Amino acid sequence: MLELLMLNPNSKEPLYIQLYQHYKNAIEQNRIVKGEKLPSIRGLAKSLAVSKITVEKAYQQLLSEGYISNYDRSRYTVNKFEDIRCETGAATAAAAPAYQPLPAEEATILYDFASGEMDINGFDFSLWKRYISKVFLNKERLVGYGHIRGEPELRTQIAKYIQKSRGVYTQPDQIIVGAGVQNLLNILCSLLKLEHQSIAFEEPGFKNGRRIFTDHAFAIIPVKMRQDGIAIEELVKSGTKLVYLSPSHQFPTGYIMPVGKRTRLLKWAQSVDGTIIEDDYDSEFRYFGRPIPALKGLDNAGRVVYLGSFSKVIPPSIRISYLVLPEHLLALYHQNSSLYNQAASTIEQLALAKFMEDGHLERQIRRLRKLYAEKNVLLFDAIRNILGEHVEVTDTESGLHTILSVKAELTAKDLVEKALAQGCRVAPVQDYYLESSQEKLPQIILYFSKIPANQIATAIRRLHQAWFA
Repeated sequence: MLELLMLNPNSKEPLYIQLYQHYKNAIEQNRIVKGEKLPSIRGLAKSLAVSKITVEKAYQQLLSEGYISNYDRSRYTVNKFEDIRCETGAATAAAAPAYQPLPAEEATILYDFASGEMDINGFDFSLWKRYISKVFLNKERLVGYGHIRGEPELRTQIAKYIQKSRGVYTQPDQIIVGAGVQNLLNILCSLLKLEHQSIAFEEPGFKNGRRIFTDHAFAIIPVKMRQDGIAIEELVKSGTKLVYLSPSHQFPTGYIMPVGKRTRLLKWAQSVDGTIIEDDYDSEFRYFGRPIPALKGLDNAGRVVYLGSFSKVIPPSIRISYLVLPEHLLALYHQNSSLYNQAASTIEQLALAKFMEDGHLERQIRRLRKLYAEKNVLLFDAIRNILGEHVEVTDTESGLHTILSVKAELTAKDLVEKALAQGCRVAPVQDYYLESSQEKLPQIILYFSKIPANQIATAIRRLHQAWFA
């Protein structure tokens, strides 16, 4: 295997990405089979004349995506890869629902751990203002209602963006732009209700999504989460042919679905003539390695509807999200297009398209990833140093939040109320269950994106005062 492995130091792709791609392709093509051990990090680094860090990063990316395992801590072992061969071929994130306090409580909030909103210094508004101003120079584009599916320039840029960053290959014509996720889910419900009466949701999961499908008379089927994603055996038993997932960073658990399970899900969808809605929630914020490729990138049979949003990388007030529809749903959309209106601002769509074309979105994501990676470290240091053994914390290498299991003789409701009395708003995990949660300890979601970096420790001290003083 080593003699076939050639790394190109002059390539634009980093060496660890080249190495990762080599083993990924070999596993997918069954040139390396289940149970086979990869070369040791030290041995491979020496053979290729690269640093051990290069090999470690490549292996870590493969490990994160489920291609390999490291159970015995000695050598990395290949996992089983179930290939997908389809006869026909032709895809989020949704903003996480925050805990909603009573209006009278708003004035008491000093630190909002329940909101995944952007850091106040996380966006260059002066730069955005210049792009908005440029749009006004083209008045002809601004006197109409705009394109029903979204402005062509923006759909073109979105197609390029998700191909490069998420491994999703699509045509701009398959993309539907909307003013936020709720707007797009209402459209999607109208397309799906002709063939589906029920939909499975992750448990716990996206409660606002459940509510929208309930409003459209879908029966909601909660399916438990495992550490490798939704329980497929329960999904199969449910009898539904429609499921809503966030495989690359599940909310609120933060679990990442490995590639083997993704292929099994796609096989399930194909076998039952079903549809998977992939909510690519928080996919941009992975702090080690690169983001996990989207489930839609593996879809060769048009079984996945891909849902994405810019609400975590540009201010959510701009309200731009998007759907990627498979061919059969796109045809249905065209048949019913007279029923839909474009709610997203033409001005902001055109500004965002040029903003992306000029490379500013990629720079913005890199900027936020660095900022949030630093905050992530500060948060976990503060939790360890201040809350200590009073809590158990879910470690995370991605996303904008963590989950605290609190060792106190208090209910989740008590924890929320006591935190609020100290000026901190927190959200209980139990709010994201459709049925009763089975938590042994009350669990709290802590977002860190909105908390100023230099105030994270102070905010955690307030939680300590609220719960343990």
